[in-house]
Amino acid sequence: MLKKSLSIMCLMAFVLVGCNRLYTSGYVHYIHDLGPNDIECNSFYHYIRVEKGLNQSGLQRYDLITEKDQDIFISEDPDNQKVTSYWGDDDEVYYVVITYQEGDDEKVLYHYDLHSETCEAMMTTEGYLDVSRDVVTNKVKVITDEQNYFIEDGELQQIDPSDEIVNEFSSAGSIVRRIADDGTIVEINKQYKENEFTINVDGISHEITALSNCGGEKSGLSNFFVVEDDKVIGIVQIAKNGRNGIIPCNILRYDDLKKEILVSINYKTGESEILYDTQKNSIRIIGYSNGKAYLLKSGKIICINLSDGSEKEICSLSYKEDKQLSFSWVGSNLVVFDEYNLQVIANIQTK
Repeated sequence: MLKKSLSIMCLMAFVLVGCNRLYTSGYVHYIHDLGPNDIECNSFYHYIRVEKGLNQSGLQRYDLITEKDQDIFISEDPDNQKVTSYWGDDDEVYYVVITYQEGDDEKVLYHYDLHSETCEAMMTTEGYLDVSRDVVTNKVKVITDEQNYFIEDGELQQIDPSDEIVNEFSSAGSIVRRIADDGTIVEINKQYKENEFTINVDGISHEITALSNCGGEKSGLSNFFVVEDDKVIGIVQIAKNGRNGIIPCNILRYDDLKKEILVSINYKTGESEILYDTQKNSIRIIGYSNGKAYLLKSGKIICINLSDGSEKEICSLSYKEDKQLSFSWVGSNLVVFDEYNLQVIANIQTK
């Protein structure tokens, strides 16, 4: 990603792209991609709603440098067709389009080349089809009913199920897996309606004691964990209610959220500590990297140095409080997206 020379810059972009009625007021803002991270990219992809069509009936690329949108897919039948998943960078984007029709619905995986501006269909099915970046391997992953694939060099490569490392979310509980730099597979486990959060490495399990008295019986786990040296660091939402303990990223009401905790666990010793506790649901942890946490606090983006507690305001947001926001990190850029109106409201360079 091209690095900008300004140490801290907050640019506000207001581009109306349609009204999205999928999200109503009163829902918690959420993270889409955790960071700051090592992604080198100047692209942020997002859904749009074609006029009088379905939500997600189009897909656009927002350029982090020019701050302009580029159409990737605009449905010609917006009442019966929409994008269901996608992944892209500065060179290409993969996306899945579903067409609702009598009988079985058709799903198509497309590949769009940004340089040649050409598009091709890679797979068609009437079953399940999803494309995304795999958070465990950082590869582009395609999931179907019968077989999962990685996309490598533009080709679909079958994944051997015995080699696949996945996160698990069910009504019984959740398991988040990460691969450390030394190849160690780390599992963080939370069973629904139980107090204990545990970490498991090589068959040896430790209770995450820092979370023992946090009131997380009805809480689950999210994907927002990173590995730093010998530690796994991540965000835990302490909920009053969730969907069987699993907290969907875009439909959690404020009344169902108690607070958020940033926890650190040494996966070699099992020792753990709380790095930051919001203590209430009005403060959100929206990022973490290298000893710094990023918060949404009273409409402001705050960077807090966890070693000394010092805070620095990065940006003050201007938005209606009843509109749901999502936060996506692309390298050191924080993109703030209005999930109600489907528009970028801030592109913040934090480095």
